[in-house]
Amino acid sequence: MTIIIVPTERCNYRCSYCFQPEEEHRKDSKQYNFEAIKQSLYEVWNGPYRGSSVCLHGGECTLIGKTEFEKLCQLIYNLPWSEGKVKGAVSIVTNASNIDEDYIKIFKKYNVDVGISCDGPSELNLLRGPNPGDILATDKYNEDVKNTIKKLRENNVSVSIMCILHKKNAGSDEALRKLGGWMVWLRSIGIMHGRMNPMYSDSHPELELTPRELYRVWYNIYKWNKKYGLHWNPLVEMEKNLTEKNIKPSPCINNKCDLYNTHTLSILPDGQIGNCDRTFGRGLYQRSSSGGSCGRYEALEQLDCKACRYWRICSGGCPEEGVGGDWRRKTRFCEAIKWMYQTIEKDIPQSYDPQPKPLINVEHQDMGHGDLGHGDNPHGDNTHGDSAHGDSPHGDSSHGDSPDWK
Repeated sequence: MTIIIVPTERCNYRCSYCFQPEEEHRKDSKQYNFEAIKQSLYEVWNGPYRGSSVCLHGGECTLIGKTEFEKLCQLIYNLPWSEGKVKGAVSIVTNASNIDEDYIKIFKKYNVDVGISCDGPSELNLLRGPNPGDILATDKYNEDVKNTIKKLRENNVSVSIMCILHKKNAGSDEALRKLGGWMVWLRSIGIMHGRMNPMYSDSHPELELTPRELYRVWYNIYKWNKKYGLHWNPLVEMEKNLTEKNIKPSPCINNKCDLYNTHTLSILPDGQIGNCDRTFGRGLYQRSSSGGSCGRYEALEQLDCKACRYWRICSGGCPEEGVGGDWRRKTRFCEAIKWMYQTIEKDIPQSYDPQPKPLINVEHQDMGHGDLGHGDNPHGDNTHGDSAHGDSPHGDSSHGDSPDWK
C-alpha cells in the first residue's frame, strides 16, 4: 500500500492529458497545513498503513517552497520504519522544473528517490510542459529536464522516470525506436527503472494507444528489459505476478480497488485523508468510511472478466481506466494486458496457477476443519481452456525483433 502526501494541488505545467481539471492546476483549493499533514500521517502510519511507502506528489510538490518541502522530507525520513527497512524511503514525483542545487542537497540528505515525469526524448515529449502548444517553450522545457536528469545523476541522486505512453511517443515505429534509444541513454547514466503506464483520458481519446498498439510497446520494453538488464514496470510487476504465489499482485490496481475507498491513500494539503489521486478528476477526494465492497468485482467476475485466466492477478484493472469512462467496467487496456501476460507466461519456467491453494494454517493443521478452501474458488471456473490460444496479435510483436534504434 502507498501513502501519497499532496502538499499542493497547484501545478506550473499544462500537460495535455492530465486527468485533473485545469482549474485545479492554478489554485490551491485546500490550504497547506504542515501540522495537519503530520497528524494525519501519524494516524495512518499507526494503523494498517504502517511500513507503507510514502510519496510526495501533487500538483507539483516543490511549489510549496524549499523550507516546507524539506520539513516534509524530514517528517517521512524520521518515521519509525520497521527493522530491515531502509530508513527514509522518501520518494517524490515531480516535473523537475524547480530542481536546483538546494533541492539536490535536500534529496541527498533525506535519501530521496526522485521520480521525474517525462515522456521520452525531446522529439517525443511534446504533450508535457508549461505550454505544449508553444514549440519554442516546449523545446526549452525539454532541454531543461534533460539537463536536470543529468545533473541529478552526476550528484548520485536516485532517479526513476514516470513515462506516460500515448500516440505521440509510442504510436509509430519511428517513435518506438526513439523511445528505446532514450531508454538506452538513461541506462548509460545509471537510470535503469521507471514506469511505462498507458495514458487514459475520456476528454482526449485520440491520444490513447489502442490495446494492440500498447501491447506492441510493452512487448518491446519487456524484451529490452531482458536484453539490457533494465527493470521497467509494469513489465517487471507482471512477471512477478505470474511467478510469485500467495502475494498481492502489483501494483494496487490489481487488488480489487474500491473507487470510493482506494488502496492508495492520500493526505491532502489541509491534512484531510483522501482517496488515490487518480480519483481527483471525478472530484472524489473524501474516502468512504463504510469499508465495504463497491460491488465492481463481483460483477466483473461474472460478466466482463468471467473465466479469464488472469483474473487473480488483474481483477479488471483500475476503475478509472474503465471502458467508456465507466468505473464499473474492466480496464480499457484489457486485451493488451492479457496478451502481455500470455507472452511472459511462455517465457517463465514454472507454470502459473490461476487459483493457488490457500496458505496452510500451521496452528491448526492437525484439525482438518477448514484449511481446504471451502469451495472458494471462483465458481469452478478454473481455466476452461483459456490459456494462450494464439489470440495474441499474430505478428504484431515483431517476432522478437525490436526496432533497430541503436
